[in-house]
Amino acid sequence: MEKQTTIASSCLFLLYIATFTEVLEAHHHLHQHNSHGSVKLFVFGDSYVDTGNIRKSVSPSWKEPYGITFPGKPAGRFSNGRVLTDYIASFLSIRSPVPYALRKFGKKSKLQSGMNFAFGGTGVFDTLVSGPNLTTQIDFFEQLLQQKVYAKNDVVNSSIALVSVAGNDYAAHFGRPGNDTKDLAIFTKSIIKQLTVDLKRIHDLGVQKIAVTTIEPLGCLPSITSFLSYQNCNEFANMASMFHNQILLQKLEELNKETKNSAFVDLDLYNAFMSAVKPPKHHQGYSTFQINTLKPCCIGVSKEYSCGSVDQTGAKKYIVCDNPDVSFFWDTVHPSQNGWHEVYAAIKPSLHQLYS
Repeated sequence: MEKQTTIASSCLFLLYIATFTEVLEAHHHLHQHNSHGSVKLFVFGDSYVDTGNIRKSVSPSWKEPYGITFPGKPAGRFSNGRVLTDYIASFLSIRSPVPYALRKFGKKSKLQSGMNFAFGGTGVFDTLVSGPNLTTQIDFFEQLLQQKVYAKNDVVNSSIALVSVAGNDYAAHFGRPGNDTKDLAIFTKSIIKQLTVDLKRIHDLGVQKIAVTTIEPLGCLPSITSFLSYQNCNEFANMASMFHNQILLQKLEELNKETKNSAFVDLDLYNAFMSAVKPPKHHQGYSTFQINTLKPCCIGVSKEYSCGSVDQTGAKKYIVCDNPDVSFFWDTVHPSQNGWHEVYAAIKPSLHQLYS
C-alpha cells in the first residue's frame, strides 16, 4: 500500500494510493492469556492486516528499514513491526495466522490458528494494485473448506473473521481518469453494497463472529498531510471516511438483526486514529521535544523517493526518525508498531464482543 495518488480538486481532496505489503510468517507470541480457549482467526483485506501474502518482487515491505523493530529485519509487514492482525491474534491468545501464500510451507500444525487471506493494495473491488479483491479472498477460504483443510464444524464452533478493507478502493477511484468528488456518494454506496454481500458470505460459510473495521481518517494520512506540512488533516477527505463509516455501521446493524446473534462487530479505526493523531504533542518519556503524530517516521529524501527507496548504486534514499517507538505513522500510509498498539488499545473493548 505504498504508492501515492494526489487528487487535486476545489476542495484539495487528496487521497492516497495505497502501497502494498507485508509479512512472511514472522512468528510472535504476544501472549495475553484469557479464558476463551483456542480459536481460529481468518483475515481478509489489505495491507493493514496482511502479514505476508504480497510477493517480495513487488512489495517495498520486504526492503530495509521495514521490520527493524520486529522481527528485526524486513519480513513483509508494511511497518517497522507488528500490524493489526498481530494484536488481535494476541488478544485471542493465538499466533498470527499463516499467510495464504505460505500455507504450503512449514508444518500443518501452524494452520491451526487460522489463515490470513489479506493482500496489500487490494480492495472490495479491483484496485490499481494487482491482487485478489475481497470476493476472491473469500473464494480462497471457501476452497480450503471444500478441500477439508478446515472442517466445517470446527469453523462453526471456533472461528472469528477479521475484515479490514476499502481504503484502496478510494485510492483507485480517484486515481482513474474522469472520477471526481461528485461521484463519491454513489461510489461509497457501491462499496458498502458489495462489502455487505461479502460479509454475509463469510457468515454463511460458518464463521460466527466477524470483526469489521471502519476506515481510517483518510485526510490524516501523511500522504495527504504532507501537503499541509504535517500540521493538519484534510477535512474533506475525513468527511469521505465518515460518510463511508456511517453507511457501513448502518449495514452492520441490519446484518445483526438478520442473523439475530450479533455476528458482526465493528472496530472503530477512525476514532482510534483520530484520538492518536492530534498534532503536535509531548510524548510521555520524551518530554524534551514534541512528537508530530502526523509526520511519518520513515520518509524519502525527496518527493521522488519513499521509505525503503535506494538509487541505482544501492545508496539509501530515505531517512528514519530517531524514535520509531513513539511515532504513530511508519510511512506515508501505514501506522508503526507503536501506532497499531495505540489503535489496538482503543478498539480492545469492542473485541470482547467477539465472545458475547
